[in-house]
Amino acid sequence: GGEGEGGGEGGGECEGGDKPAAEGELSPHVWAVPYVLFASSVCFALGSGMTVKFFPLFFVNDCGLAPAQVQLIYVVVPLVMAAMSGLGTRAARCFGRAQVMCGFKTAGIGLLVCMALLDSWVKRSAVGSSEHTFRVAVVAALYVVRTGLMNCTYPLEESLLMDHVPKSARARWKSLDSISVFGWCGSAALGGYLADRYSYSTTFLVTAAIQLAGTALQIPLIFITRKAESPAPRAAEGGGTTAPLHAAPAGPEAAGGGGADSAGQ
Repeated sequence: GGEGEGGGEGGGECEGGDKPAAEGELSPHVWAVPYVLFASSVCFALGSGMTVKFFPLFFVNDCGLAPAQVQLIYVVVPLVMAAMSGLGTRAARCFGRAQVMCGFKTAGIGLLVCMALLDSWVKRSAVGSSEHTFRVAVVAALYVVRTGLMNCTYPLEESLLMDHVPKSARARWKSLDSISVFGWCGSAALGGYLADRYSYSTTFLVTAAIQLAGTALQIPLIFITRKAESPAPRAAEGGGTTAPLHAAPAGPEAAGGGGADSAGQ
């Protein structure tokens, strides 16, 4: 698993998060975890593919930024993603991985909707004025935080997938990430059509709807993995270490894939 498995780094503040339950306490539906993750990853890939290539054009054409200013935004983005990834891992120890995944995704989608709604607000100000600069800065900040929230849960999703599939099947599940990548590239054509036909804000709203559907697919994970990630007493010594969850002993076996929204949303 990835960072989200919640190993004890000196024993964090919260003792819950990713503590595995006894094997007999696992939900009978735990076999569905990789299938849910794969279905949601396809939704996120389709949605993010519609807009990720057009954010720079949005900042240039609608916000009036120079190319150098746009690139400055993309310098800040990975720094925010790294910081939020650590925050997500820490939060997962307190609340559980699925809870953090759904919460961060929902917040990120909400910020994308805000960006779409503020598009006309930015256009109503004169380019070069202090008012315009302030409005563009607000939209750019929303974009940076939104991108961090949407992408920082990838380690949690990966660890959740690896904890719920047998070792012998992990390569097959990971191989289906290529399907998500294909959807991410293919949906860019639809995003370009919507941007030309309507506006960038329309494309953002469609993307938000698709990604909201992907987040809704992940909600059952909160209940499926609740017993496995409920707070449990630490061991007397070395209690900060978290062992990986056992793979589900029963359920459909298929060469599916459980990716994450890793395609640069």
